[in-house]
This record gives sequence, structure tokens and C-alpha cells, in this order.
Amino acid sequence: MHKDQPAAGWVYITGGQGSGISHLLQACVTLATEHQLSAMYLSLNELIMASNAEDVNAAATMAGYFDGLESFDLLCIDDIECLVDQPFWQEQLFYLIEKLKNRSDARLVLGSHSLAAELEIDLADLKSRLKWATGFQLSVLSDEQKTQVLQFKAERLGLVMSAEVASFLMNRCSRNMADLSELLARLDQQALSSGRRLTIPWLKTVLD
Repeated sequence: MHKDQPAAGWVYITGGQGSGISHLLQACVTLATEHQLSAMYLSLNELIMASNAEDVNAAATMAGYFDGLESFDLLCIDDIECLVDQPFWQEQLFYLIEKLKNRSDARLVLGSHSLAAELEIDLADLKSRLKWATGFQLSVLSDEQKTQVLQFKAERLGLVMSAEVASFLMNRCSRNMADLSELLARLDQQALSSGRRLTIPWLKTVLD
């Protein structure tokens, strides 16, 4: 593999806040699973935050988190920009990518709010590996697209959400996709009483 050529099956997706990177990566995992492939979504932001916890045992557990991940058919790793000023995790990702190089059938999808060439990563070898991936840049989602994403994610959770209900949430709450995803997770926990069907009257009681 030439160092300047994209690695087959490796994709680097970038975009601004609200462009739906995390949703796209999670959807890739869902689709792969439906096709009987082993797949995993990993947020580096959440992983690094957990490893920085005061609990030493928790940090030690996180340190071995990448062990064996090269066995998955598809890996979707989000929040690549969080590797800045994180030399330990830069090394962990580098070693994982080196293992993936030996699997021609493995697929790697990386998500970041920063272009690979613009990442201020100290580990030069890792930065060069990230540049191997084929790059795609997402535009910020329109309100209509966010509504569709919201309905898609609701359906995946087993919730029934009409276009009217999705529009209500868009007008009532933050339109940031991360905030909407958190809200949907909260609604999922409380939706048993509504029979999994989200209605505007029920939402008003939950949101007020």
C-alpha cells in the first residue's frame, strides 16, 4: 500500500456541528448488523472522558478498550478531533489501525469535525494513516433533513413518530442533532406509558 493512496475500505468523514456525522456512523453500524456483519460504533470523546475519570480502575479498563477491535468487520470511530493533546490515545488508535492494515476485508469509518490534514496530532505516523482514508465532507443538515433523521432514529428505537410530531420537537427544542439525539433517548425511556407512539399532548407533559 503506497502511503499516499487511500486505504481500501477506509473512509474519513468530516463536517461542522450539526452535520450529522455521529448519526451517519451509527446508521452504518446498524446497516452492517442487519447484513450479519460484526460492527461497532465508538465515540473517542466518551472514551477519553471516561479514562480521565478519577477512578483509577475505570481508567485502567479504558486503556485496554481497543484490544480485539480489529476483529470487527466494520469499525466506526467518532470524534477523531478529540485526539489532540491525547498522546496515549493517539498511540492506541495507531496500533489498532496497524492491525487493520492486515485485514483486506475490514472496513473503517472515521468521523471528525476537523480535516485529517488540519488535526494537530503529535504522532506523525497516525496523522499519515488518517490521510490514507478516502475523505468526504458533510454539509450542515437542513431542518427537513433533521426531521427525517429524527424519525429514522425514532423508528430504530421502536418509537412511532409522525412528521407532525417531529416538526413539533424541532420547533420546541434545540435543533442541534446531538441535543435532539439526547432528547430522543430520554423519550425512549419514558415512552412505555404512551405505547411507544409519540403524540404531541404526551410530549407536552414530558417537556413541560
